[in-house]
Formats: sequence, structure tokens, C-alpha cells
Amino acid sequence: MKQTILGLRAETQIHAGTGQNTGVIDMPIQREAHTDYPCIFGSAVKGAFRAHAEIRAKWGKEGKIKEVFGTADGDGSASQIAMTDARLLLLPVRSLTGHFKLVTCPAILHRLKRDMAMMGMEAEWKVPAPNAQQVFGAADGELFLEEFKFTQSKTDLSAIITLLESFGAENIASQLLIMADEDFAWFAKNATAVTPHIAIDSETKTVKPGALWYEETLPSDTLLYTMLLGKKEHVEAVTGMFSGDKNFVQIGGNETVGMGWCKVCEVPHV
Repeated sequence: MKQTILGLRAETQIHAGTGQNTGVIDMPIQREAHTDYPCIFGSAVKGAFRAHAEIRAKWGKEGKIKEVFGTADGDGSASQIAMTDARLLLLPVRSLTGHFKLVTCPAILHRLKRDMAMMGMEAEWKVPAPNAQQVFGAADGELFLEEFKFTQSKTDLSAIITLLESFGAENIASQLLIMADEDFAWFAKNATAVTPHIAIDSETKTVKPGALWYEETLPSDTLLYTMLLGKKEHVEAVTGMFSGDKNFVQIGGNETVGMGWCKVCEVPHV
């Protein structure tokens, strides 16, 4: 049995949709029911990895791919690997006082510690606990995120930065912020992109009647992670698809307009 964690860094916007509309957004993204944090359901992650194996890694439709991922045609061949939901780790947030920031919170970091322990990985680093309207980062002073003002306190986050870099984050020393759970919950719910879309009639070159919809996406530079478990040979077959410069997978919809591309990074066991 082997178990590992794969970091997923969004290189382009991601739309992993729910397929239903319960509000003003016609095509919302997937979210956890209890936290409302954006996520990508395990079935969508596993489906994207299967498609990658079949098409880009050229496993084909028979043999190895059925052995690892199983079949869906009722012949009784079960998958030999398990993949969890892709959980949120860093959320990009617009800053009105400089470059965008990569934001997380104690609830996410505590959950990460538990997940790492479950995967047999060391997680001895401490989780800071900022107050409401306070963020811990690389500097002191006032900071505006969206339209909200925060007090930034300079804090040594080197251990957490090193950890996040093992998940695929890059050059985050000046961008990383840790904020209170309650503040983060607002950004996780309201700071994602919602974009209007239309469809054009090819003959009249005008908008088709009723062809206006609003689509929600996770921004590029979002960092997520998924856990992968199974027999050693099957897990290594999956991680082996992302060796060298072939370390990208497409997840979610709108592939033909460049959405959903993520860099895959296997987190080393320390």
C-alpha cells in the first residue's frame, strides 16, 4: 500500500461546475457543503486523471487503464486507486495596495496537518492564529484586500512557505498571508471570478436570444491538493505520468478555451 499527496497549482482559471444553479450564478463552482470553500470533487479529479492517462499518457482504453482506474460499463472491474476531493490551500485575492496575495487561514492549515498525518507525513510546524481584520505576512502596516482594510503583522512564516513550495507554490514569500477563519470564509465565498458569457448567431453576428449566462471560476495561482492511495505499483503508475516536463493535467470544463490546466507536484515524504 502506498499513499501520497499531489499538489495542484492552477496555471489557468478552473471551472469545475456543479451542473446546477441555486442562485444568481448560472454555473457555480463546486464547494464543500460544511465550509463553502471551493473544491474539486474527487470524482472530477479522478476522471481528469483517467482522461489524462488515456489520451495524453497514451495508456489507451484497455489493459493498464482498466487495471488502475477500473471500468464504468458494469463488468465488475473496480478501480485500484482512491483519490480524494481536491482541497483548497491557497486562494489568490486582489490587493489594492500592491500585488495580489495568496491567502489561507488556520482552519485550512490545521486540516492540512491532519491530512499529512493520515498520509504518514510529518507535520510538526505551528499554525499562527491571527485576530479578525489582522493578517500575518512578510511586512507590517495597513493592507487592502478587495475593499477591506487589514492590519498586517510581520511574522516568520518560513516553515509554512517551505511546506507550501513542496506542494508546487512558487515565489510566495512576499505574497503569503494568513488571516482569521471568519475573514477567509468571506473571501472564499465572494472573491472568485464570475464572468458573463454570450453566444453569437453565426449568420446574423448578433447575440442569440436568451444566450447570456454567468460562470464562476477559480483564478489561476490557486493551490489545491488531493490525496492518492492504492497499491504501490498503481500509485506509481499514476504519479509516473507527471514526470519531467509532462507535469500538467486538465481538470474541469472549458478545455478548448484554455481553462483547467494545473501543474501536478507530488509532495515528498519527509
